[in-house]
Amino acid sequence: MASDLHVIDLLPAYALGCLGEEEAVRVSEHLAHCAACRAELVPYQDTADQLALAAPDAQPPARLKQRLMRRIEPPRAAPVPRPQPGWQQALAGLFRRPSSGWALASLIVIVALGAGNVWLWERASRSGALSAAGSMRVVALAATDAAPGASGKLVISRDGEYGTLVADGLPALDAGHQYQVWLIRAGQPTSGGVFSVGNHGYGVIEILAPEPLGSYPSFSVTVEPSGGSPAPTGAEELAGHL
Repeated sequence: MASDLHVIDLLPAYALGCLGEEEAVRVSEHLAHCAACRAELVPYQDTADQLALAAPDAQPPARLKQRLMRRIEPPRAAPVPRPQPGWQQALAGLFRRPSSGWALASLIVIVALGAGNVWLWERASRSGALSAAGSMRVVALAATDAAPGASGKLVISRDGEYGTLVADGLPALDAGHQYQVWLIRAGQPTSGGVFSVGNHGYGVIEILAPEPLGSYPSFSVTVEPSGGSPAPTGAEELAGHL
């Protein structure tokens, strides 16, 4: 067969994948419509397929795989750890007040409560009201029939200016409701802010009050529509007194 009419002379290199790009394209296009050349290609392909089996068996060095993998795999960059805020930073937003002493003291009490400082909780519960705890005071908020498993502690600075409520065991609410803190004086409630709890019923809120917390003799927590209400409308979950 004339090589100018067919691509027979190129078939061995084509079977081995040794042709340049242009020649490989030309052979592929020719084979697409030439049955004679396709028949000639078959034995060359069979031979090429058997070449790998013709070599004698050899045991590669033990470290060959590791060296090969290092060559073909680019080095993996070490993941850059995302900086995680410490517990000081996580709670810093709760204590953005002028008094740095109160911020530190309140932070210490909340950490102690979270770590299970039973002595402090029981002392406040036995007194039923106000107890000294370093540079602050703690008011125990008792559960009501609406939330019999709940409990709360209102941590107040010694001067009565600032406070933080730590609540536990409150039922999780739907998206349309939140808990609202009330500061009560002469029967008139003043909102201290709203908060939500997670699935475990735990929540923390910095109390926002127009006057020092020490001037309010009673405190309570009710369920209100999300965002809060002008006055209590829902069930009272926690209640406490100075």
